[in-house]
Amino acid sequence: MTIEVGINGFGRFGLHLLKYWLDRNEQSNFKILYINDDYLDIKKAYDLIVNDTYVKFNKYKIQISDEFLMILQPNGIKHEILFTNCEHKSIPWIGKPQIFFECSGKCTEAKNCSVYFKNNTKTVLISATSWDAEKTLVYGFNHKEYNTDLKLISYGSCTVNAYVPFANWMDKKYGIVDSDVNVIHNIQEYRLNDNNTLNRKFCTLEESAKILMKSVNDDNFLVNYTVIPFTGVSMIDFRFRTKKPLEVDTFIKDLDEVINHGELKHLYGLDEKDIGPEVYNCTDHSTVFIKEGIKSLNGNLYLQGYFDNENSVNRFYDLANFISAKN
Repeated sequence: MTIEVGINGFGRFGLHLLKYWLDRNEQSNFKILYINDDYLDIKKAYDLIVNDTYVKFNKYKIQISDEFLMILQPNGIKHEILFTNCEHKSIPWIGKPQIFFECSGKCTEAKNCSVYFKNNTKTVLISATSWDAEKTLVYGFNHKEYNTDLKLISYGSCTVNAYVPFANWMDKKYGIVDSDVNVIHNIQEYRLNDNNTLNRKFCTLEESAKILMKSVNDDNFLVNYTVIPFTGVSMIDFRFRTKKPLEVDTFIKDLDEVINHGELKHLYGLDEKDIGPEVYNCTDHSTVFIKEGIKSLNGNLYLQGYFDNENSVNRFYDLANFISAKN
């Protein structure tokens, strides 16, 4: 039985999520029947879908019919999605979907999500860090801890999903002594005019990793997070010092094995050379490592990676699909 879901928020995350789900809907355990956005009406949402240069819906035929987005797949499968333009407390379809995706980025606190729990809706999944959610579930790390008693769940964040499952494998395999993360993060195009310089910011990964992982704490973990006036794929580089000394060649063999055949399969990628970030637009991977960028110096291992933070819906989708199967 396919679970019915609704989305609140049709910004960059919601747009990516719709496309990611459409490309996989025939194998999905859930179907998107409702979307709401407090800013975009259905005509603006339609324009965004058909004209966005980053997220491409080219293979789908999309039309508007009254309050519905009508989406036709090449194989003839049709989707009708009710689109509403309301403040989150006034969404007319609250209580209809079994799972509610809160993707606006505005309602990350439990008190703001309480309105969604009505009638059929038993689970709310937040597409951002929520400090007072019942649990943060990171796919590939602790998603199997889900149980149907959990109602309000955070999927973490783009950086949490990029780092935590990989760092957990590093810790189990070699033992983490200390670790740093350096993030060069893009910015939404509409905000470029107001942000034409570098901006150091707090990253939720710095606290979330400490909460999620026993081996990470205030004394051995640091995140440097810089937002830049750039709209493309972002960069994320890791440094680890481990209990077991690491030779680069041996580590690369271990990494290749776990990415292609082990617990990190489908979560991370490993490419030979650095040919720039553009090729990782809408990547399925949480991080793609560059083999030639893996270095060892003075007992520290350095990894160079790219991640499409906009398309971290990849792990949100995986988590939502897992939860839907359990329901």
